[in-house]
Amino acid sequence: MRTAFVHAGILASLLWGLLRTDIDANAATAACTGIEQDVAPVPVAASLPVGLLYRRAFLGDEALVGPSSTLSDITVRDGLGRPGGGVVLEAAANAELRVAPATAIPFGAATRARLDLVAHAPARIELELLDDTRGTRLYRTLELAEGEHMLEVPLTDLRYGRGVIPRQDHATRWGVRFVDGGSFELRAFELWRDDDADANAHEIDALRDDFDDPTRVTTWRRGPFVLLSDAPKLDPEPVFDALAQMHDNVRALLPSMPTTDQAIPLLVFADAPEYRRFWRRFSARHGADIGPRDEDEGLTWLGVATASWSPEWTAVRPTYVHEAHHALLERSYGLSAGRSWLLEGLAILEQLAISEQDLAPVYRRGLRRRGAAAELHALTDGSPIDTRQYWQAAMMAQWLTSDPGRRAALDAALVEMSARGDTDLRPLAMRYFGQEFTGLSVEFWSWAWLTHGA
Repeated sequence: MRTAFVHAGILASLLWGLLRTDIDANAATAACTGIEQDVAPVPVAASLPVGLLYRRAFLGDEALVGPSSTLSDITVRDGLGRPGGGVVLEAAANAELRVAPATAIPFGAATRARLDLVAHAPARIELELLDDTRGTRLYRTLELAEGEHMLEVPLTDLRYGRGVIPRQDHATRWGVRFVDGGSFELRAFELWRDDDADANAHEIDALRDDFDDPTRVTTWRRGPFVLLSDAPKLDPEPVFDALAQMHDNVRALLPSMPTTDQAIPLLVFADAPEYRRFWRRFSARHGADIGPRDEDEGLTWLGVATASWSPEWTAVRPTYVHEAHHALLERSYGLSAGRSWLLEGLAILEQLAISEQDLAPVYRRGLRRRGAAAELHALTDGSPIDTRQYWQAAMMAQWLTSDPGRRAALDAALVEMSARGDTDLRPLAMRYFGQEFTGLSVEFWSWAWLTHGA
């Protein structure tokens, strides 16, 4: 967040300054009522045995034609596989092989995948699980050296992009995308179920392992939230109180928000350097390179909220609430919309409820910036926004939530946004707010100047 009116650095201090408001310095240090500490994972109520769930072997004389296999930009090289070995493929860049199992496979029960292949030169591939109904995929990018590979991929390490979030239990096919192209011998693909622990337990265990020292991490649970931290002075009770209040606020504002059986993880690190090291490990585990920018005191990705502890905050750092709000809405709505105007704006409002900072001076100066009014059309198109636009997102969220009719319209519109996979307000204005986007913009800016322009 930077200066919206002079240069980018001042708005950062104004908006991110709301993260630096101390809460009650005498917060209670008693045992956390209602918090479960280091709870054993709940067994999955399933009849499937632990072990191999599915295996697809490939033979050297296979043509890979038929309803079960789909090839795009791939040539099967006849007769070049070793006897009894895998099928040899010549793949163009971004070529795809996708396989539908002959019988229904319980993808949701699997905990890891195993891919047996040979790369005839260094290459990158993406292992995929595909949900054809929603047109989405979970995937993991893998860097291959030349030679034989038996790749073991925990399914907690699969990732997704913006838009509708894929669900593993809705997958109908698996596939391999050959990012760089090349020559490969594909031998077998397998899905395994390793134990009876549920997906939440697997995720929490993996997140704990990405701390600097997992043995120093304590895990607490209350309601839908799971708090993991190695900060010795962190008091979980006021944090959970703040999260519970935020959850109640969201439920009151958005009564149509779907429930989720996924845990909402919040990770609080002992210091900022560890917070940044975590992101190198966590994103690399998912085959990506994602991390916080210099001004980011919190970051949420794949529904995992993170921040660091600091002595500048005595009880609840407002960043915790901001990032947990992102994780809650992502996992509830099944919508991945990083830095969306709407989700950032709503999170800032909840953050303000903790910090009690008044953004009126920020709004007032922003309204006087040349061209501010003309940016609303681009602001609300659902694409990621820059921190310089956060003041507008917050003010737009304040307007949407300040009137009962607009709140009800927002509640309904978010359900459609979830199904569409983006937070573009423009095509939904007439259906939910009763007027075209241009008229909605005029109404908003009139309210903004009356409320904050003086």
